[in-house]
Amino acid sequence: MRLMPVLVSLNAAMLVSWLVAQQQHQHGGKATTVTGEVVDLSCYLTHGAKGESHAKCATACINKGLPMGILTKDGKLFVVLEDHANADAYQQLKKFAAKTVTVTGVIVSRNGISGIAVQKVGTAASSSLAPRPPSRKVQYVCPMGCVPPQGKPGNCPKCGMKLVAKKT
Repeated sequence: MRLMPVLVSLNAAMLVSWLVAQQQHQHGGKATTVTGEVVDLSCYLTHGAKGESHAKCATACINKGLPMGILTKDGKLFVVLEDHANADAYQQLKKFAAKTVTVTGVIVSRNGISGIAVQKVGTAASSSLAPRPPSRKVQYVCPMGCVPPQGKPGNCPKCGMKLVAKKT
């Protein structure tokens, strides 16, 4: 019985999201990139279920057709909407239940509900927001070893030979 209000709310959210997506689709919008975990909204909203420990259930719920969301690190939740011009991106996102992804799409809001009409999906590792390995520093060394490594290109101050770039 307590689940009924939640289901009614989810259905209302889906309807509002669909209407917003229709309006945005008709009027266009600027694509934005968001990184976060793919959650099934039913379990997340009713009992806060998320993360790898919930992956199996989230996959089952999403495959049953329950709505998906993107939960960002700062706690923002976006209802995932299908971009009618690119339905493949929405279908692809279903494979990433409980995983962190980067999605690009048009963000829309209405009556306190925010959604993203997904146009492109990528794993967070391929995102420009993902941590990158530290860049290797370039030092310039004399081929004869006359001086310690230098921080800029040029010639060796002792022997005059051209310094060679070497990554450290």
